[in-house]
Amino acid sequence: MASIAHDRKNNTRRILFVDVDGKRKTIRLGKPSDKVAQAVRVHIEHLAGAAMTGDAPPRATALWLAETGDALHERLARAGLCAPRSAREHHTLGSLLEAFFDSLDVKESTRVRYGQTARLLEEYFGADASLDAITRREAEQFRTFLVNQDYAAAKVAKDTSIARQIFRKGHHWEFISTNPFEGIRAGSQHNRERLQFVPAADVRRVLDATANHDWRCIIALARWGGLRTPSETLRVRWVDVDWERGRLRVTSPKTEAHAGKGDRIIPLFPELRDVLMEAFEDAEDGAVYVVAGYRDATATNLRTQLLRLIDRAGLTPWPRLFNALRASRSTELAAEYPLAVCTAWMGHTAAVAEAHYHMVRDEDFDRAACTPTESRGAQCGAQVAQNAAQQGAAGKRSVAQTKVETVASSALVQPDAVECASLQDEGMGPVGLEPTLVLPKRILSPPRLPIPPRARGRLCLGQDSAVHTP
Repeated sequence: MASIAHDRKNNTRRILFVDVDGKRKTIRLGKPSDKVAQAVRVHIEHLAGAAMTGDAPPRATALWLAETGDALHERLARAGLCAPRSAREHHTLGSLLEAFFDSLDVKESTRVRYGQTARLLEEYFGADASLDAITRREAEQFRTFLVNQDYAAAKVAKDTSIARQIFRKGHHWEFISTNPFEGIRAGSQHNRERLQFVPAADVRRVLDATANHDWRCIIALARWGGLRTPSETLRVRWVDVDWERGRLRVTSPKTEAHAGKGDRIIPLFPELRDVLMEAFEDAEDGAVYVVAGYRDATATNLRTQLLRLIDRAGLTPWPRLFNALRASRSTELAAEYPLAVCTAWMGHTAAVAEAHYHMVRDEDFDRAACTPTESRGAQCGAQVAQNAAQQGAAGKRSVAQTKVETVASSALVQPDAVECASLQDEGMGPVGLEPTLVLPKRILSPPRLPIPPRARGRLCLGQDSAVHTP
């Protein structure tokens, strides 16, 4: 049995127990509360009993021993209640970050994003901060620090999530006993306030502001092809363009880790086809990529150049420049095609599309309210004319209407119309009322879209071999 001794002089407590050899031993606790002292006494009693019988201590005691501090654990080891704990290496935030990035096997863009969070952690805690000194309260204060920096809610959520991932690795590697970021709410990474639909007319104004084929293709691939920029746009090759079948193969490094998601086929939309055809005709012989320049994606700042083109076109820049172009195309396709077709062409799931891409446009409201627009004006006008010309319901009468009254009251019969003979009593002919339709023996196939003359000498998608011009 173990007991608690209370030293009145300095208000400290110690645990008294008898070891395997029958010797009386003491473990000093300092100045804990009565509740803590009683809990320690129970665990020490279990450890002493296990040492006498040679059995393992209860699970709760084993967990308590594993999580106890180094100072108390050392006293328990000197008393023969447990094995000495091997000296644990002292780790800092800097050493954790270094080990984390050494273990990363991700794309360069992902590594750059993790690096942004790492710099924020070092800015707040310091690279030399001891991992054991970072508590849950300080982890919560780090998130508050991000909020106070006026960052977007999505960025705060992303940085908090990455910080939790980094410290989870430290816990897995036994750099720290617990993860201080575990359980801290990161927040939503969806920021629909920055979603903005970019009309096709504005995109054409930006295209007219430049004669550079590389930039015309970059903008067209992002807006009318819905490609991710720069990762997918800069990988499109001329061999991926199937002019005859009207299709384009898109290589997607973002989704290549998923089975069957390394590439996808999209239609060669008319708006996209026109821009690519112009660039193809002016491309140098032997050109491989549609966008010949900007081959180093990590050293390319496409955003700055697009801002210049938007300003040259006299427009106001929209948020998330390239993402907005892709989201606008996804919204248009979702309004016209089934969702399964749209997501297959865009290369994302339905859940991602609803959270990050699809928007409600002004024309959607106009179409629902039947406001005269380019698309619904004719239908609405026809409906109004039909309602005006529709004959009202006839009232009660005891005298039958005459034929003259019927003709005169109809708004759909010309005043000079002649009364025709009734066919009610006539017999039906062998062929009926409709004229016989004579079908041609051979129905011609629809005309194909024009293929650029230079495409006949290039390798196209879907062909087994290259076709060479004589």
